[in-house]
Amino acid sequence: MNWTIRHARVEDTPVLEEIERACFRHDPWIAADFLKRHCLVAEVDGRVVGFLVEREVYPGSDLQPPEREILNLAVLPRYRGMGIGRALLEQEMHAPGIYYLEVRESNLTAQRLYRHVGFEEVGRRPYYYQAPKENAIVMRMERC
Repeated sequence: MNWTIRHARVEDTPVLEEIERACFRHDPWIAADFLKRHCLVAEVDGRVVGFLVEREVYPGSDLQPPEREILNLAVLPRYRGMGIGRALLEQEMHAPGIYYLEVRESNLTAQRLYRHVGFEEVGRRPYYYQAPKENAIVMRMERC
């Protein structure tokens, strides 16, 4: 199966919202949230099946690399395990910088993916998620 990764467009937002609802039952994003930041989508046979949303936290300087935060990553359940989430992460993290993200403590599958691409746990945020209440694991990766 081949997929392509591209920047999200306005016409993608209804599908992005559908993917969000399919992947996150509690407190899902709405269509307008996706294009407020940098958003990539993964397509399989012309159908959007996943996305990644990122924001720049710090643009960097001569002394410090830029910092970015992965805000949201989702792949439709039937397309998981095919490398699409990893490909979205690798596409986003092609440039040098420091990357951060939070992940639910119970989401072991996502944690394995993040560790596989080089993220390490750097902290925890008690009860970061509210529905249901759950701790967040804060992860960081530096790409030189």
